[in-house]
Amino acid sequence: MVKEMRKKINKAWLTAGLILLVLFCLGGCKPSKKKVESSSYYKELQKKYKKLQKEKEKLQKASENQESISDAEQRAEKYLAKIARDRLVKLEIGYADDMEESIVIDESGIFGLATKLGERADRTAKYTPDRLKDSQDPLYEYILFDEDNAVYEITIYGSDYVLFSDLPNYVYYVQGASVLGDAFLRYRTDYPASSLLHRLADSPMMTDSKGRYYENDVVVKTANYIDKMKKTKSSREKAAAYWKKKVGFREDETVDPIDYEPQSWKYTYYHHGNKMILTLYDTYFSILNVDGNRTWYQTDKTDIQGIKDILRADREARKAEKEATAQESSSGEEESHSKEIEEESVIGPEEGEDQE
Repeated sequence: MVKEMRKKINKAWLTAGLILLVLFCLGGCKPSKKKVESSSYYKELQKKYKKLQKEKEKLQKASENQESISDAEQRAEKYLAKIARDRLVKLEIGYADDMEESIVIDESGIFGLATKLGERADRTAKYTPDRLKDSQDPLYEYILFDEDNAVYEITIYGSDYVLFSDLPNYVYYVQGASVLGDAFLRYRTDYPASSLLHRLADSPMMTDSKGRYYENDVVVKTANYIDKMKKTKSSREKAAAYWKKKVGFREDETVDPIDYEPQSWKYTYYHHGNKMILTLYDTYFSILNVDGNRTWYQTDKTDIQGIKDILRADREARKAEKEATAQESSSGEEESHSKEIEEESVIGPEEGEDQE
């Protein structure tokens, strides 16, 4: 855009120069200066010259404005890229109208989701900042702190519109931007009672025992899978008896659980300020509810593996997306920390997880 404007300015200069040359030539002819200046041809050339001068000034101004916009956009891109790649050390999450109710998060698994705000931010023309503030109420405020002591302040409007305090002239669309507030802040009004599995599906996000995060779409898949699979209610005692017998202990024998319990995998569901924990074993699994009660179930080993497969597929899809993005942006720009982030969030099967 800037190059095109410069071409137009150069063309205007060239045309104006030719007109000046013609005027000079006419002024050098034998007819008197007064006679030349009074001729209709001369006056017509003068009009064209003045018109071109105005056009040149207009184009120059537009070019300067465009260069200014271009610089601002480049700055915004660098700013968002920095959020996406920086190693966060802390998050503060609160309601936009009262940060006194805020909470501080230092769980590394959550940081991966926070950095997605920079990766997913698309500038939108639907709203200007003023129009957004007039039409929607601010919902949450996030403050991100990175290892370089940089601070990013972000306000979420609705559930998907974002204002970055350091980019006050732009509105960004980030699908699911409200996820962190939804996950960690309690409802200000009473939430209708719902079943345990419904609360699992309603959780905005989940983390596993390695701190890796999963968003609501995959959280819903796991909850629906658990809801539909064949299972029978059980208890800690029944599970212990089964495991003891499998290992070789008598049911009434007193031994430490570490001696007979099989390997387990824990997944924490964050539900509007509450946590629920799903623990998978061999053919047993348990769900710790927000009220502190734990429910036990027995199922088939293939069903336990089915849950793991859903989560593995999500990790592999995100890994492929990250690699594709890294290839697109690896064109001689400053070195990114994306590799460090990728190594931190080890995409792959759980330790000891069944391999396909």
